[in-house]
Amino acid sequence: APMEVAVCTDSAAPMWSCIVWELHSGANLLTYRGGQAGPRGLALLNGEYLLAAQLGKNYISAWELQRKDQLQQKIMCPGPVTCLTTSPNGLYVLAGVAESIHLWEVSTGNLLVILSRHYQDVSCLQFTGDSSHFISGGKDCLVLAWSLCSVLQADPSRIPAPRHVWSHHTLPITDLHCGFGGPLARVATSSLDQTVKLWEVSSGELLLSVLFDVSIMAVTMDLAEHHMFCGGSEGSIFQVDLFTWPGQRERSFQPEQDTGKVFKGHR
Repeated sequence: APMEVAVCTDSAAPMWSCIVWELHSGANLLTYRGGQAGPRGLALLNGEYLLAAQLGKNYISAWELQRKDQLQQKIMCPGPVTCLTTSPNGLYVLAGVAESIHLWEVSTGNLLVILSRHYQDVSCLQFTGDSSHFISGGKDCLVLAWSLCSVLQADPSRIPAPRHVWSHHTLPITDLHCGFGGPLARVATSSLDQTVKLWEVSSGELLLSVLFDVSIMAVTMDLAEHHMFCGGSEGSIFQVDLFTWPGQRERSFQPEQDTGKVFKGHR
């Protein structure tokens, strides 16, 4: 039977770069050694390789999942990698290097394009589920939505432009999450400005903005996209229901009213 596992990194772990936990028993199944992986720097490539951007280093570590000797390979980059992701179809790898986005083709290893539309370091990257678009967030407070087809077919004499520029956040972007639907997906973004915002890729429209009392460091949604789960800087996780207030674009999360919607356990 398939086993459900969690693959984690810990920048403070001296003995390993990545670790695999069995969710139900909490057992440690595997560790991958080779430096310290940074936040937003872990990616699974086509179910065959585990990639980890090394904290403050100019290379990406790669491990073949089926090998027992866990031989680490290194992919050299032009500078320290700030974030990393892979396309769901397994054809492309995206990495943030300072304020630039590097796109590689997996089959050839070729660097296809370098996108320089952020003004500060790129902090997070993610593809849509059908690999047709990718989203980038940066310390410049911007979230950019890119069409992969447009990027690959761009005139070499012209700088590729994003499909949407979302500039509603006022402090650096900390995380983003793409829902289902490919080009019709919804994207959640979190920021140090204490807000989480929900966007629509097809129209570029802002659907929802939720204000918290703390900075939000991570965001995700459940598979049905009925809820957003937002990780606060003080360790709490907040559950935001997406089906309870249609038409209301802005609201504040109030823990005293949203009872049962705050999960405490992190320190």
